[in-house]
Amino acid sequence: MLAKAELNYYPEEVLEKPYIDSPKNNKKRKKVKQRSNSKILVKIVCLFGVGIIMVTNLFILLRYANITKMRMDVTSLERRKVELEKNKANLVADLEGIKSSLKINEDAIYKLGMSYPEEGQIVYVSIDDTTDVAENDFSISKQLGKVVSLFSSLF
Repeated sequence: MLAKAELNYYPEEVLEKPYIDSPKNNKKRKKVKQRSNSKILVKIVCLFGVGIIMVTNLFILLRYANITKMRMDVTSLERRKVELEKNKANLVADLEGIKSSLKINEDAIYKLGMSYPEEGQIVYVSIDDTTDVAENDFSISKQLGKVVSLFSSLF
């Protein structure tokens, strides 16, 4: 124990280095400054890289949100389309029911009080088809004459 006490008794020697402004000391200082500058530069580059990655990830997330919104819009539009197709099918069925000759016959007899005509009530009208062709030829010739007179008036 005595040896331990003796070791603790002696103070530690501190070697002080004299401050000499020599070129050798300047080189050491420059190296220290360069190291700290390079450390700062590495930190800035790392922060810049992290910032770029974060901005890229935010952009990707925004695009995914936009895609999800568009999918929801498409789904709602498809649902609306199906509803409209069902509505159209119902309306077409109603229209076919209204246009049916049996329905028209029933409505005419019961609602309007109509009945089928007797033989003496029917009047037949004859139409001569040859006169229509002559009138059409005549009107075509009139139109052709108008076109020719238009061209002759231009020259």
